[in-house]
Amino acid sequence: MGSTDTPKLTPELLRAYSAAALRNATELLEEASLLRDNGHMARAYFLSVACIEETGKALQAFDAQNRNLSDPAVCARLMAAMCNHAQKINYALGAWAVSSADQRKALKVALDLILHLKRGREPSMYSDLRADPARVETPREVVRAEAARDCVRLAKDCWTYGRRHVTEQTPPNVTLSQDKLFTMKPAKFREMLSIEDFWWYFISRMEAGHKDLAEAVIGYERDHINTGVPFRSRNDSAATS
Repeated sequence: MGSTDTPKLTPELLRAYSAAALRNATELLEEASLLRDNGHMARAYFLSVACIEETGKALQAFDAQNRNLSDPAVCARLMAAMCNHAQKINYALGAWAVSSADQRKALKVALDLILHLKRGREPSMYSDLRADPARVETPREVVRAEAARDCVRLAKDCWTYGRRHVTEQTPPNVTLSQDKLFTMKPAKFREMLSIEDFWWYFISRMEAGHKDLAEAVIGYERDHINTGVPFRSRNDSAATS
């Protein structure tokens, strides 16, 4: 994002940012393809990862237009996400995989590649020192030609989906609970997902036709974590009264 000043986020600004990021992703893909075709595999790999990141940023900005942008916590979390290399990669790959005809296969590919792309980003651009044994490592040695070709192909797949999404879809509506989940601390969210009682609560809601995870998380926090009364305890008491 470049600037230390935080801009006031509006739907119009996010729409413009999404369009700019997608244009940049287009240029990065073209440049990565040229580098691949001329045997510069390490740089082709790096620019392909950058293309995936910019595509992820374009999708993040586009999909956030209907968030509660008057909430400073929402804006801060969104800005952080659009600056984070890993989150941009995750967003682009996840959106591409879910949109694929064979979701199971695409999700497996995405999960297999996410870690490799994060690890390979820096080594594909910069020389480094390594230990055991002590040695110098260069991008040309690290990036395999086949890996670079695969990365360019994946970048094109993500970019194709991203372009179609922002031109053919409308920004999704966002509920208050979804914004609350978006701003929840990751550690707190992970802790809740590790609670067996939460999943019984979620299953009960699903059986009643309420399938939204965000609504379940916020409801469980309000009615059970904050009150100190587990869901199963309350329901067991109701069943025996």
